[in-house]
Amino acid sequence: MTATKRTGLIFISILVGMLTVTLVWMIPEARRISSDRDRRLAEGRTGVDMARLPAGGITMGSNDGPPEEQPIHDIKISEVWMDRTEVTNAQFAKFVAGTKHITTAEKAGGSWTFQPTQPGKKWTPGASWRDAKEPKFPVVHVSHDDATAFAKWSGKRLPTEAEWEYAARGGELMLKYPWGREPSPSGMHPANTWQGVFPTKDEGADGFLGLAPVGSFSPNGYGIQDLAGNVAEWCSDWFSVTYYAELRPNPVRAAHRNPPGPDTSSDATWKRVLRGGSWVSTEADFRVSARARETPDFTAEWIGFRCVREVGK
Repeated sequence: MTATKRTGLIFISILVGMLTVTLVWMIPEARRISSDRDRRLAEGRTGVDMARLPAGGITMGSNDGPPEEQPIHDIKISEVWMDRTEVTNAQFAKFVAGTKHITTAEKAGGSWTFQPTQPGKKWTPGASWRDAKEPKFPVVHVSHDDATAFAKWSGKRLPTEAEWEYAARGGELMLKYPWGREPSPSGMHPANTWQGVFPTKDEGADGFLGLAPVGSFSPNGYGIQDLAGNVAEWCSDWFSVTYYAELRPNPVRAAHRNPPGPDTSSDATWKRVLRGGSWVSTEADFRVSARARETPDFTAEWIGFRCVREVGK
C-alpha cells in the first residue's frame, strides 16, 4: 500500500470517527429539542397559563442594597410551575363564586387606596376587589389570607420569596431588574411603574395611569410577566430583616435548597413578604432583590399576587 493510500485511509477513519461522535451527541440532543418543542406547542394549544421554572440556582440578595437584602447567599430551587401573570379579577371572581369567600377588606369595611397627596394613600370605606371593572386587570384589595385561600382552592400555593426572586432573574446572571441592568433601557419603560413626582404627578410614560391589564409587557427569560410594577405580590414567607444573615453561615458557602423563609417575623407586628413593587412604586422597588412587607391582613389597591404549583400535580 502506497503512502498516499495509507494517508487517505487514515483521513477517512478520522472523518468517520468524527461523524460518529457528532451523531452520538446530535441524536439525543435533537430528541430533547423536539420533545421540548412539542411540550411548548401542547401548552400553547391547551391555553396553559403557567410557565415551568426549571430547577436551578441563583445568588440571592444584594451587596449594595439595604440591610434586609444582605448578605448575598446561594440558593437552589426545585422545578415548579408559576403563573405567567398576576391573578386577575376574572379568576378571583370564579373563586368567590365557587366558595362564597368574603375578603378581608369586605370584613373590615374598607381598604387602602391611592391619593395624589402625601403620604400617597388613604383608608377608603367600602373599597374592595368588587370595585373592579376590568376582568383582565390584576385583582387588588386582597390580603395574604385571601391570596392563600385562592391558591388552596386552585390547587396551588403562594411562591416562596426564594422562588419569586429565582423567577424574576429569568435565568440571567447579574440582573438588577427583571429585564436587565438599567431601569429604563434605551428610554423604554418595560413595566407599569410610576414616572414623575410621587405622589402628585404620574406622567404615564409607560402607557398607563394606574393599573394595567396583566401581560401588557414583555415576558422574561422564563416566560413570566409583570414581575415588577403593576401590583406588589404576596409571598408565603414571614418577613425577617435578619433571615439572610441567619442563612449565610454555611460550610464552603453551600447552596441552601428551597429555603422556606423564617419561622417568625422580625417586626413587632408580624408581617409577610411582598415582592416586585407596584404602579405607585419608585425605581428602587423594582430591583430583583428588593424586599417589602405588610401584615397578613393588609389590603390596598396596589397589592395582588400570583401562584405556583408543584410539577406533577
